[in-house]
Amino acid sequence: MKARKKKLAILGNYFLVVLVLGLIFLPFYKKGVIELYINTHHHPYLDSFFSYVTHLGDGLILVVPIFLFLFHKYCYLVLISLASGIHLLLVHIGKKWLFEGMPRPAEFFKGVPFYEVPGVTLHHWGSFPSGHTATAFMLASFFYLVLPKKFKLHSILMGIALLVGMSRVYLMQHFLVDIWAGALIGVFSTGIGYLIVQKAFAKRKYQLQIFKNPLFVFKNLKKGHQ
Repeated sequence: MKARKKKLAILGNYFLVVLVLGLIFLPFYKKGVIELYINTHHHPYLDSFFSYVTHLGDGLILVVPIFLFLFHKYCYLVLISLASGIHLLLVHIGKKWLFEGMPRPAEFFKGVPFYEVPGVTLHHWGSFPSGHTATAFMLASFFYLVLPKKFKLHSILMGIALLVGMSRVYLMQHFLVDIWAGALIGVFSTGIGYLIVQKAFAKRKYQLQIFKNPLFVFKNLKKGHQ
């Protein structure tokens, strides 16, 4: 328990660092300049690499951990499901309500020549925030919380999530401000989900017993057969 609280505090620090860096840097950043600069430094190997890496942020990838944790601890299943729901809701609110119609690079740079990565379909609208980046950071935060301390994978996990965010800029699907918001949403969703789950299940001993077992033993536990 103490180890996870410490991990949660570290996640909070990640969130604050990303938040502060964005607030310091983004006001002085002219939208599109860095994106076009990155676009001019394309390479076939990078095209292939980022085209694959970006799929680690696809929403469908959430099905894999949710399915796997049906056979592991019920608490992890609840946490990944709750964190997924929170981050998907926040991304939807951003794209469809608060910032509906915000142009992506392909629309923003209409009339400006730029390199298009072969095989990548460019989207034109719904730029803010980056859903792929939010998914990647949510999953990285989740696995960091639930994996045993001995693995010490937080830097690797966050590094992979960062590569997903970078892929969105490299592929001209998003701006830097989009992936900044996506990263914040991803870490926030897991942190809030964890706090909600702890509060909901930690009060009753009986619930906590179920909470530590796979979902498929729920009925047996309820009947007192385990």
